[in-house]
Amino acid sequence: MTTATPSYTVKLVDAPDLSAAQRSAAELRFRMALEFALGGPDGVLPTLQACLLVRALNEDTPLESLPEAEQQFIALWEKAEAGAIVAAFRPMGKEMGDARFEIRG
Repeated sequence: MTTATPSYTVKLVDAPDLSAAQRSAAELRFRMALEFALGGPDGVLPTLQACLLVRALNEDTPLESLPEAEQQFIALWEKAEAGAIVAAFRPMGKEMGDARFEIRG
């Protein structure tokens, strides 16, 4: 079984109280949960980019006024991202404050 190398990177930022090992483990859990929710590593960047594009093109339009397909794309990303955040932070058992994940292609 071969494992594909993701075409993106994940970085946990604004989490100064974490050790390098904790940060790395959280980034891995986040990435794995995102990939699971979006069908693998090849689904992450295209889904994020499509979501960002839909939001940018419709920034003055209420979500409920968007075509259903665009609403579903945004919902798909938001659900995957929220689940990945929970997966990444839950094992730490503490409030993470302003910590967030940055995804870069």
